[in-house]
Amino acid sequence: MSPLAKNLVFPIRSNSLEFYSLSSLQIFIIIFVVIALIIFFVVNNRSKNIPTDTEAFNSALKALINGKKDEAYHLLREIISKDSNNIDAYLLLGDIVREKDVKQAIKIHQTVVLRPQISKIKKIEAHKALSKDFLKDGNTARAKEELNNIISMESSNKWALLKLKDIATENKNWKEALKHEKKLMNVDISHKKNDESMLNYYIAMDYKSKDKTTNYVKYLEKSANAENIYPESALELARHNKDNADIAISYYKLYAKHKPSQRTMVYNKIENILFDNQQYDEVEVLYRNLLENDFDGFALNRLVDILLEKNEVSDANELVDRFMKSNYSCHSIRLNKLKLDSESFDLRKSISSLCNEMIKDEIIK
Repeated sequence: MSPLAKNLVFPIRSNSLEFYSLSSLQIFIIIFVVIALIIFFVVNNRSKNIPTDTEAFNSALKALINGKKDEAYHLLREIISKDSNNIDAYLLLGDIVREKDVKQAIKIHQTVVLRPQISKIKKIEAHKALSKDFLKDGNTARAKEELNNIISMESSNKWALLKLKDIATENKNWKEALKHEKKLMNVDISHKKNDESMLNYYIAMDYKSKDKTTNYVKYLEKSANAENIYPESALELARHNKDNADIAISYYKLYAKHKPSQRTMVYNKIENILFDNQQYDEVEVLYRNLLENDFDGFALNRLVDILLEKNEVSDANELVDRFMKSNYSCHSIRLNKLKLDSESFDLRKSISSLCNEMIKDEIIK
């Protein structure tokens, strides 16, 4: 091949290689850009289904916790205006609205339930919110429908079963309450610890509704004598034995023992029974016995009042001083000390009332 020919061929090859090399780079860049755009659109599309404004939502929660409901309401409305797919914001907004406008709360929560692509968990939360709305509105039938919707989606939903049982109990539908109680026992192992007592209580109440007194009392006593007692059975027996003071009082005490949150109501009931039977001295004995076993703010307050009525001020002071040594920070003890230092009958009465109100939430450690 001549030198001229070589010079002609080589540039052609060189230009050809340069052309193909440049084309490959262009193709690579195009493919990279296309992939990047695909990724961008996929991620952007997915983000539409993910609640945004997390910081704003947390601020709304914080405002709600701090009692600033109006602030929380406006924050949630702002979140929804930017992201109509934020289910959590809708649910919380409906909960806030429920207090002032339950009809509007129902509308908000219904819009969530009707969404076609909502997750099962969120749909259950929406039905739960609707059941609360309808209960607030006094529509028990619709509330039960919503609760049963939850059960149809999740048969082991403890919250819904408990609510259905509570509704049945309030309506004195004992057979239905018994049905839900049995389901709860199968769902929650911890619920079985007093299952025998609770079941017997519902059976007893079902007999009561049918005026079958013998079986009613029989199953109530079985409930009250169980190792893990269902407290309501003791209360029911106390009421049933209202004409027998000793038996009624014993069951009231049993109820207070297993349900201490109700002790104020129980002690008032016992006092009334003793007064009705002219057993005035037994009232003092009742509260002294209670204070021998453990400190009880209500018992102390009542006993101090009884001692003041008898003009036994020194005994009352000695009693309060005894508890002040170990429980000085207790409000009921300090208030009773203040009561003893006062000479005014009206002031003493006001302090006693205040003390009883504070005792409801007081815990002695």
